[in-house]
Amino acid sequence: MRLTSGSISVTLFLLTCLIALPDANAQTRGGGGGGGGGGRDASRSGLGKSLPAPGLTAAFHGGAACTTIASPYGSPTRYDGSLRKSGGAEDGLHGGIDLSLDEGTPLLAIAAGRVFAAGEGGMLEGIFLWVLHLPEDTGLNFAFLAKYQHLREPSPLRQGERVRPGQDLARSGKTGTVGGHYGPRGYPHLHLTVRALTDDGLKLAATGSGEFRILRDTVMVDPLTVYVPGIAAPADAANLPGERKTVTIAHVDLKGTLRSADSRLVWPVACP
Repeated sequence: MRLTSGSISVTLFLLTCLIALPDANAQTRGGGGGGGGGGRDASRSGLGKSLPAPGLTAAFHGGAACTTIASPYGSPTRYDGSLRKSGGAEDGLHGGIDLSLDEGTPLLAIAAGRVFAAGEGGMLEGIFLWVLHLPEDTGLNFAFLAKYQHLREPSPLRQGERVRPGQDLARSGKTGTVGGHYGPRGYPHLHLTVRALTDDGLKLAATGSGEFRILRDTVMVDPLTVYVPGIAAPADAANLPGERKTVTIAHVDLKGTLRSADSRLVWPVACP
């Protein structure tokens, strides 16, 4: 694996390994690959903690025809309907959302923030980029890290660089999908993982520290959770009344114009 700095290397090496440690500290490995996630506590599998799927669905401002989710958070199936392998967090439930995209589709920052780390993993991960979003960036009551996976090539952005909502971050690709289930042609898509920071993680992130362990100080959540206005913590999304389970999401159109200017969070790809 190739990473941007020595201080981040250990963190992201632990993050991207998918085999549990043989001791009681197993939850310091793993984190947001294409297969795991969606369980209440997956520390027994070495993938860290995760919240169950809260049952959210996405709608788009103005009825825009945005790219929809091909495989939602917590799903036991892939975009093609095939079952995910057992193992990993909660027996293979999906640890993010997948958007099926043509290779080279621009991927956009879902909120203001700064680049936390970048690198390249193996199967189920590929080239990736982490962006850190603090409450002052988003207006939310919690901080989170967003991970963009399967990029076509490394992002031109550098660690610590600021980004704005809807900014072009990278291009979609199929790295980490060629071979195995997807065969030699692979599966071009965006896998988006979101990990909410604990109080300890937030304190470290706010001081500019990159030393905290991503799994120790974060919890995997449904990425749609960050689009829910007014919740105090990600776990509250599970208790929303039915009418609030459909989340209306702002977007950037193909001309680069932000639709729904009152929102500080946008969909990760432009919409017609």
